This record gives sequence, structure tokens and C-alpha cells, in this order.
Amino acid sequence: MLPAGVCAPIEVNVAKNILVFEIDERQLGVSADLVVEVVRAVTPLSLPRVPETVMGIINLRGEVVPVLDTRKCLRLAAMPVRHTDHLVIIRDGALCYALHADRAVDLAMLQSDATDEAEEDSEPTGQLAKTTLGFVQLLNPWDLLSSDDRAELASIVSSAPAREAKG
Repeated sequence: MLPAGVCAPIEVNVAKNILVFEIDERQLGVSADLVVEVVRAVTPLSLPRVPETVMGIINLRGEVVPVLDTRKCLRLAAMPVRHTDHLVIIRDGALCYALHADRAVDLAMLQSDATDEAEEDSEPTGQLAKTTLGFVQLLNPWDLLSSDDRAELASIVSSAPAREAKG
């Protein structure tokens, strides 16, 4: 029997790619379909009145991109941005977000049914999956922000000229 909050993987047949990244030596993954690119981390420009899980914004080739504090979202200890860190850029409709990670690891094959739902009270990772790189906690980026927070960020991003967000 597994301890509470620990999920057992399920074997599957349909393959899917996920981008695996690390935070505090924890392997997390997001669907590669959501990932636009991975870039070296830069210190984001802080903004007032943004959700507490937002570190700030960066200018990514003229596009204003909010940077989510993935550690805070996962209830881990805060860390400043380091030159070895990565930002995983994902797209949510017309808006891009960056997930701050210690490092991007690799693309891994995930069998679509090789996951098990996490318990309701767990972190926003949602699923544990068996991949070609080992066990990975799958992250649903849309669970990191409420719909109100996403709408607020979209408003801030649309009103912020990209030249003000250095990065």
C-alpha cells in the first residue's frame, strides 16, 4: 500500500512528449505541446498588484511575458533567479507565461495513460507519471493561476509596453 498522497503509475500504450525540468531536485514535467521554448533565466521586472505567484515580467523579443514563481506555486522555499536557471515559456491562448525552473532537463516520452491522478489536497502537479527519464510529477500550468489572476495578468501585459520590461 502506498502512503497518502503518493500515486502509483499505470502502464500505457499511447506515447506523448513532455518537457522535464527540475526544481529542488524534483523532476516536474509539462506537455511539450504547451511549450514555446526554453530560455536562460533573467531577473524579471517586479510589478505592483500582481498575484503573489508572479515574480514579474520579462521582455522576450518584444513580447511581455509574466514569470511565475514555480517554487511558490509548489509551496517550496523561495530562491532568487540564478544565472544557471531556465524559464520554460508556455502559451495560454494569446498570452505567454514563463515557469521559473532550476534547469530544463530533456524531452521525455510519456505514455498518455501512464499517469495517476493525485489526491485533491495535493500540490498543483496533479499527476505522477512514468517516463523514459523515470518518475515525473506532471504540472498543469493553468492550475497555477486562477482565471481571475490570468485575466488580471492579461490586462497588465496588454497595457505594458515591451520596452519597459528588460530581459
